[in-house]
Amino acid sequence: MENFKKVLASLRPDILRFAKIQLRDEYLAEDIVQETLATAIDKHSQFRGDAGVKTWVMTILKNKITDYFRSAKHTVSLDALQEENAAIDNGYEDCFNDSGHWLLSASPRQWSAAPEDAECQKAFFRTLENCLKGLPEDTARIFYLREIMGMDIEEICSSFNITKDNCYVILHRARNGLRNCLQHRWFDLN
Repeated sequence: MENFKKVLASLRPDILRFAKIQLRDEYLAEDIVQETLATAIDKHSQFRGDAGVKTWVMTILKNKITDYFRSAKHTVSLDALQEENAAIDNGYEDCFNDSGHWLLSASPRQWSAAPEDAECQKAFFRTLENCLKGLPEDTARIFYLREIMGMDIEEICSSFNITKDNCYVILHRARNGLRNCLQHRWFDLN
């Protein structure tokens, strides 16, 4: 059990970083991470080893975050989302010609192959985290729930009290915002 607790302690920074990005509240993230670690210790005997300890603990964390959003009855007004996402949409009309194709000057550039070394990869993910922080709060949350946590669209819609169409628009805007941010903060620099 002591070895297991040491493994959990070594995982804490990673799961805390994930929780902070997802929840955007340092104190709430700390609380949920503590609950996650306590649950992992309590359920230690149920760990079968089918996946790694980190994967198992991250699954517990994702479930706790999902439970938080469900219990918070988090609702989003469509007007608020439209205002938050206006910044992402601004300027995109100038990227396309009359037929809807990318202008050469604005088209996405070819991104190089995946980062090869661990330090480069860590730097990339720090940049990605910073780009996520730059998205409107609910947009980032919805993106995380769908793309990182793998939550179903229907479940996200229910949690945020939004329609499927609205959810798809939010995800599209999140991807565009991340693409633009990563282009400027990572790919143009490397």
